[in-house]
Amino acid sequence: MKKENQIFLLESQLRDREFEIAMLRETAEAISGELDLEKVFQVVADHARKLILAETVLIPVLDQKQAQYIYRAGCGKNADEIVGESLPLDTGVCGWVWRHKRPWWRGVLEELEEEERNRWEKEAGSIILVPLIGKRHFLGGIAGINKIGGKDFTRRDLDLLTLFAHQASYAVENAELFDQLNKSKEQSEEYQRELQALNAELERRVAQRTTALVDAVKELEHLAMHDMLTDLPNRSLVEDRLQQGIHIAKREKKVISLMMIDLNRFKEVNDKHGHDVGDSLLKQVAMRLRRVLRQSDTAGRLGGDEFAIVLPSTDAAGAVKVAEKLLKVMEPPFKVGDYTLSSACSIGIAVYPQHGEDVTSLCRSADVAMYAAKRSGHGYAVYRPGDDKNVM
Repeated sequence: MKKENQIFLLESQLRDREFEIAMLRETAEAISGELDLEKVFQVVADHARKLILAETVLIPVLDQKQAQYIYRAGCGKNADEIVGESLPLDTGVCGWVWRHKRPWWRGVLEELEEEERNRWEKEAGSIILVPLIGKRHFLGGIAGINKIGGKDFTRRDLDLLTLFAHQASYAVENAELFDQLNKSKEQSEEYQRELQALNAELERRVAQRTTALVDAVKELEHLAMHDMLTDLPNRSLVEDRLQQGIHIAKREKKVISLMMIDLNRFKEVNDKHGHDVGDSLLKQVAMRLRRVLRQSDTAGRLGGDEFAIVLPSTDAAGAVKVAEKLLKVMEPPFKVGDYTLSSACSIGIAVYPQHGEDVTSLCRSADVAMYAAKRSGHGYAVYRPGDDKNVM
């Protein structure tokens, strides 16, 4: 009978071992394929509770600064109230396990001095806590509180939970690495997005700056080549347009005319009414000049009350018609502030190539003709070689 009892006991233990192995295998499979860290913690808690038949299982995890434990998951009685809470690293059973790097269960009490044993017996109660230790660092632990049925946790519970903790540690560490990898990937993607945004902003600013510089250069070029008062081309631009016109006329065997215009008695306007009135008058004269010109013509201010007009592909007869239009458009009085002013003008005409074959000679001929028009009072004059003597 005694032998039969021993056989029965061994068979019972064998069945228990087979059951335990099956549970451990099931648990290992459950956690090995999971990479979500929070889910791993919860799976560990759920399966640990089944292994040791605890009323409550909690998973305290060491924070990155190794300053405290945070309950990351749990199951069973009152677990929801505790999960998410934290406690200092050096307090309670968790602190004891962290310091000693070994499990806590009721059997540890037998190793302690009487005074310390009495304190821990009251403080710890029916608790089992095995550490989760990864390859790289201490992770935390698996804590079982109060065994179902009111009994204490046994050595067998300790062995099962310790074995399970080894498996769980690898799963937790893998999930942590995967979590870190995902965070690194997210950070990298965020960095790439920020970099792309910075590049886009830089490109926008460069384009904006380039546009501003181009506009500034255009503005400077405009200011350099135009009269600031009337915004007509200045002497440099007029002479450049005349030079280009002469080249084209020479190549195509055509003509080009130049008109010099001077306002009569403009000095009297300045002396009597002031330079502000004179400037306003010059602006209005410039506006009237534009009315009689073609798109290909160039009207400019040479300085003071002197203006010039370049007329491409225009002979003396055509220039005379333009001069007559100018005189007519200048006839109506000018309204400048409280003043009504009349400002007749004298126009000299010179034609390439008969009156000059370059800019200097053509300008001189047109200037001579303009003085001839002033003397005659006729309003305009076409250059004649004999007019040079009168200028001299």
